[in-house]
Amino acid sequence: MHQVSYYLAHPEAVLYPVATVLLYPVLMLETLALMYIVFEFGRFTLEMIRRDRRRSLHHIETAASAARLNVAAGKHAEAIADLAGMSRNWLVTRFARLLGAGTDLSRARLMKVVADTEMLASKRLDRTRMWIRLGPIIGLVTTLIPISPALVALAKGDLETLSANLVIAFSTTVIGLLISGLAFVMSSVRERLYLQDISDVEYVLELLEG
Repeated sequence: MHQVSYYLAHPEAVLYPVATVLLYPVLMLETLALMYIVFEFGRFTLEMIRRDRRRSLHHIETAASAARLNVAAGKHAEAIADLAGMSRNWLVTRFARLLGAGTDLSRARLMKVVADTEMLASKRLDRTRMWIRLGPIIGLVTTLIPISPALVALAKGDLETLSANLVIAFSTTVIGLLISGLAFVMSSVRERLYLQDISDVEYVLELLEG
């Protein structure tokens, strides 16, 4: 009972050990987050290298015309190949795959495939979007936790412990900002490019129906 009263009167006696224990799990999380962002940045770089930079409305309209002629002739597989050939970009390729064999090219199914393609784009964007905010949060947590023992060490004149905790505090801040910065760059560039791809897909479908 005496201990309960003590902890109620001194909540810092509970919060300080809890915050200290959280340091290493959060450090591990930040390390894993950095590894993931570096891996994702490699995928992003590869995606940008493979991206079709020869996009033109003429090429898209030509692919739509060829696909419409093949649909009219009952050659659905060839029509799908025409649609896939309008661009080598990841999202357009996935759209063509979702169409399958092309046995059903009704407006309802085409709109459903477009919606599914948008969901794929959103899912890939979400993988980096969340780290735009989580990166600084994790960095801030791993910055503030070592500050407490650093201040205690300063009061005791223990410069070695002080410097060790400050190194952890400042380095984790940099890593958190790096994670957020890379995530922001990838998310911004991908969002712009994916919107363009979705616009191209919707345009070619309008031409296909027309």
